[in-house]
Amino acid sequence: EVFLSRHDLIWEALPARFDDGAFLGNGLLGAMIYRDSDNRLRWEVGRSDVTEHRRDNHRLPIGGLVLETRGKIQAGTLRLDLWNAEVRGTVTTTAGKIQFRTLVHADELALILELEASGGERGAQFSWLPGHGQDPRNQRPGQPARFPDPLNPPATTETIDGLPVCIQPRHAGGEFATAWQEITTPGGRRVILSVADSCPAQTARRDVVATVRKVAAADAEQLGFAHRRWWHAMYPKSFVSVPDPKLESFYWIQFYKLASASRPDRVPVDLLGPWYRDTNWPRIWWNLNIQTLYLPVYAANQIALGESFVRFLDAKRANFVRNAKDLYGLDDGATVPHTTDYEGRRGDGSSAPDKYINPGDFTWALHNYYLHYRHAMDHALVTDQARHAFYPLLRGSINVYLHFLKPGADGKLHLPVQHSPEYGDAADNNYNLSLLRWGCQTLLDLNTRYRFNDPLAPRWQDVLARLVPYPPDEHGLRIGTDVAFTKSHRHWSHLLMVHPLHLMDARDPADRDLLYKSIHHWLTVDNSRGVYGWSRAAAASLYAALGDGDNAIDSIHRHMADQRFVRPNTMYIENSPVIECSIILARSLQDMLLQSHSNLIHVFPAIPAAWKDVVFHNLRTEGAFLVSAGRKNGQTEW
Repeated sequence: EVFLSRHDLIWEALPARFDDGAFLGNGLLGAMIYRDSDNRLRWEVGRSDVTEHRRDNHRLPIGGLVLETRGKIQAGTLRLDLWNAEVRGTVTTTAGKIQFRTLVHADELALILELEASGGERGAQFSWLPGHGQDPRNQRPGQPARFPDPLNPPATTETIDGLPVCIQPRHAGGEFATAWQEITTPGGRRVILSVADSCPAQTARRDVVATVRKVAAADAEQLGFAHRRWWHAMYPKSFVSVPDPKLESFYWIQFYKLASASRPDRVPVDLLGPWYRDTNWPRIWWNLNIQTLYLPVYAANQIALGESFVRFLDAKRANFVRNAKDLYGLDDGATVPHTTDYEGRRGDGSSAPDKYINPGDFTWALHNYYLHYRHAMDHALVTDQARHAFYPLLRGSINVYLHFLKPGADGKLHLPVQHSPEYGDAADNNYNLSLLRWGCQTLLDLNTRYRFNDPLAPRWQDVLARLVPYPPDEHGLRIGTDVAFTKSHRHWSHLLMVHPLHLMDARDPADRDLLYKSIHHWLTVDNSRGVYGWSRAAAASLYAALGDGDNAIDSIHRHMADQRFVRPNTMYIENSPVIECSIILARSLQDMLLQSHSNLIHVFPAIPAAWKDVVFHNLRTEGAFLVSAGRKNGQTEW
């Protein structure tokens, strides 16, 4: 508790917009707190599974609980208490003073707010402002509707069992509903708010009232105890401390963020998490976003925070197989389009044109599943193929590639023109070559370990023996055989064989020189104009794979300093939220402290020269080992 309190987020003035707000969440329900006018404090509410249920099934806005003050706001502060996962605030107005504490309960789908006021602010009023209930991309001012479908009907408010309930019907069926209850307490007031969703049934209004009534009737002290118990059990699963206070804070805030966004029994985390603001990216993106978001959970010994993704892949396996049939006409494949909803499907209104369809995106996602398995060493994740889809899906993903491979005049197997995210199209592109190579190698390893006697094993061996090498040039690794890396670009897709796949590393001097040249060229070509903050985070992991701690920490500092996108609350906004683009930095630090790949564990593999004292406890490696280590005065002590 004392350690984490050093890293609490503190606002010396009230944030004035969503992007800078204080955030709460429980893996499904979320709230962002900020001041949106001179006399209004807002809790913007989101729920991850509130979606359109038609076309590309995008996320929908819900609305905000607002506190309208009697006087004009003159000053205010917020403190996001990481250890207890709650926000405490003070607001001073021309009419009086307000103090509050608020949380989104760890177990119950409820926002809880306790408020005390003095002076004229005893009359401050709560109200609910519903969101517009539409895909914002379909109603841009002055532009025609993107889809011809009718807009959703407007929200209505009813009183049900004595509670105000805001009901948003959907044109596609079903509804989502928000209910709240205000209770007078000896010290002031208490508000409980919840959101429910139902489709195709119109039962959300009844469900949400039941939730609010249940939480309101519960003992407040016991509710608080249960909430804190969950969070207090989560944080100590591992420990990291480095002599870089800003980075140390940034690291721990990302695990607060991850635990606010992901729980085993809830939907996978998209680009918004449980929060909502209007966005161009209201679904799951597969060309790096969902993969990088989950990367820090494995080494942090926070396996449970990664289960929402693994369970999603298990539950929707039939849809991934169906995607291969729809996209490639294959009966033995598995894949995803560029973006999907929570069903793993594209939908006929997807914003992903065919040129972005890429077999490697799904193979990369399955690398996350593999990391989950390797760090947990739960053999059933591979062997129990009735419940767990990893092996069949990886097999299907590689089958897609097998249909594309063609022998060339050089006797090598080649891939046709495919997309390299987000650069362009190229034959034998390094993105897909590295993922195909990793997939065949992994299938062979699993086939040997678990004695599956898979009839495709000889084919995978042949691919590894004859697959064309990664195409290089004088600047390092190319995008593909026919496309050089000539323009500044944020994605390291052509370097995936280094991080996170670890198919190439620094042990071979020839590879080391090639990789240094490749990383430097990627980061410096065309005056670095296309390099973003999250590019720097990836660069830190690339440098860490080469054992270069000084360049790794320089890249990390460049990420944190990128004020174009990294907000003071550590959220990452590129016009639209992309929460994974800050979370990935936690993995960058982990890669400097501990690495495990190729059946080796590397302790302190990339420590900067300036870091004399470093400690970590119970970080997790492949093979399910827990490793703790300490470094003093530049030397590893234990």
